[in-house]
Amino acid sequence: MELIRKKEMVCEMRTKGQKGQAESGRVVRHSIPGNILFWLGIYWKWAPGVVLLGALELVLGALVPLVGIYLPKLVLDLLAGHVTAAALIRVLGLWGLMAAVLYGVKGGLNGKYFVQNSVRSYLMPELFLKSLRVSYEIPESEWGKKAYQEALGVAAGGDWSASTRTFDGTLAILQNILCFVLYSTVLGVLSPWIVLGLVALSMLNILVIEKGLRFEDSMREREAVHGRHWNYILSAMGNMTAAKDVRIFGMHSWLGSIRDRVVGEMEEDKKAYQRLHNWQQVMNGLIGLARDVAAYGCLIYSVSTGRIGVSDFVLYFGAVTGFSGFVTGILYQVGDLKSARNATDYFRAYMALPEEVSGEEEKSMGQAGQESPVGTGAPEIVFEDVSFAYKKEDGTSGEMVLEHFNLTIASGEKLALVGVNGAGKTTLVKLLCGLYQPDRGRILINGRSRKEMTPGEWYRMLSVVFQEQLILPITIAENLSLQRREETDDERAWAALEKAGLSETFARQKLTLDTFMEKTISRRGIEFSGGQQQRLMLARALYKDAPLLVLDEPTAALDPIAESEVYESYLRHSEGKTAVFISHRLASTRFSDRIILLDRGRIQEEGTHEQLMELGGAYAHMYQVQSSYYEKEAGTEIPGEAAGYGKR
Repeated sequence: MELIRKKEMVCEMRTKGQKGQAESGRVVRHSIPGNILFWLGIYWKWAPGVVLLGALELVLGALVPLVGIYLPKLVLDLLAGHVTAAALIRVLGLWGLMAAVLYGVKGGLNGKYFVQNSVRSYLMPELFLKSLRVSYEIPESEWGKKAYQEALGVAAGGDWSASTRTFDGTLAILQNILCFVLYSTVLGVLSPWIVLGLVALSMLNILVIEKGLRFEDSMREREAVHGRHWNYILSAMGNMTAAKDVRIFGMHSWLGSIRDRVVGEMEEDKKAYQRLHNWQQVMNGLIGLARDVAAYGCLIYSVSTGRIGVSDFVLYFGAVTGFSGFVTGILYQVGDLKSARNATDYFRAYMALPEEVSGEEEKSMGQAGQESPVGTGAPEIVFEDVSFAYKKEDGTSGEMVLEHFNLTIASGEKLALVGVNGAGKTTLVKLLCGLYQPDRGRILINGRSRKEMTPGEWYRMLSVVFQEQLILPITIAENLSLQRREETDDERAWAALEKAGLSETFARQKLTLDTFMEKTISRRGIEFSGGQQQRLMLARALYKDAPLLVLDEPTAALDPIAESEVYESYLRHSEGKTAVFISHRLASTRFSDRIILLDRGRIQEEGTHEQLMELGGAYAHMYQVQSSYYEKEAGTEIPGEAAGYGKR
């Protein structure tokens, strides 16, 4: 399997400390019985009533048809005087009672589809939460994204999803097996050779089914690619923020042609499946015809020679008809379970990936006021000969982003990282936050190697504000603490909001901690401006009160004045903490104790703003170019543009 092969590559890529964990999570292709037990465990956990009703349907679904084929025989025997009317009435009463109970159970099981939908609704969040607990490099990598999408197939497709197909298919195959045994007993009384002949001819269906499964496997990669294209088209064409560009640049025809191409690809897949289905129908029809002709011919010969009577002929005729259907049903259901096995294996493989953080540790990571695992106060951070490269999809290392990188961030220091795109700033922050592990070298916190710390211990030390703002459609209190409402400390929350400069906004708009953000859940939800959102992110960082504050370009969407105000707030409330800031606007970094200018993963210049301006190097040149754009006097020449710098 592709997922297993990729997982083995990741195991080889990990550091020695993580390698054992990754290898322990390696999985193999599961058997059909193994997957049946897996899904029965899932359903028993979340919907035990459906399992119990299914077991009752299994027994009754086999007995009702069996008694049904005996009824015509009893009627003929009654007419011939071989049985009494009382015996026939007793059999009819038993059959009617069982049939009534069976139909009642089936009616109850009609509601199981709603329950199965609920089970699938559990599976998708479970998969999402799993992606948040595994190593960050997995969901961010190309193979990790693909593995996640393939694992989603276990719940996607409604009643055609792997979870529903496995449960329903298991119920059907067990019922067919039970019927097969009962009907074989009936036919075996007549002749064991009839049973063996029927089974032998039915085995030919296996070849037809196996051909279909091999075809499905060959189409899986193609379907995954086309499915990703279609999902992107759906999301992109539903994005109304692009409506202006579509109109102004006349993109209608172009987008329509892309849609037609993607739909055409999916239609070709459907046609290929239809051709396979038609072929299977013809072959199975021919095999069934040969099987039935042989069985019915044997019955006609037996009744014509007087070996069996007319009533027995009717009984065996019904048994042959049912027997053929049960054998075919078993074969089809086995094929269906094999098909569902692939999606189940993807799901189980992803869910078996080793987790960085346990459930209990995860719960405590975001809680405010957690004690630092490396002592009290602002930590000292040391990058010691660190090298790192992102991995390609085939598992090999790409170009080095950081190579033999050394940096010491003093306790309580306010450090700014600047540089052009691709200089390595975000990579450095990801390593600092523990989202990635160095390929070589180590990161020390107060002299202690970070490898000696659990991810949970390290995450508790961090308050990070990223450029992408995580604002959820929940209460303001929950957005601050990122905990349940009852677990939020209101006094601490109000103090954080006041420090972040949001008290006036709350008073003016009459907001409370129970006010909902956004309008997704509550129509009365509040929507903050860009500057207010950034202050809310500051309040969130202040609420957690971690000793290490990291800002990864959180104000990129703000104007320079608003950005300056937000950074001043961050600076004012980062006293007693170690802080690392990233910004493209160099004017916002002037307040830092030290500025690091990165270039291709190396420190090109470092010092205070004044020192770097006096140096007159790359930082000074970049600062002059940026500041010139905000000159208010008309006609002012933009320094550096005449030399071509601003046109690069």
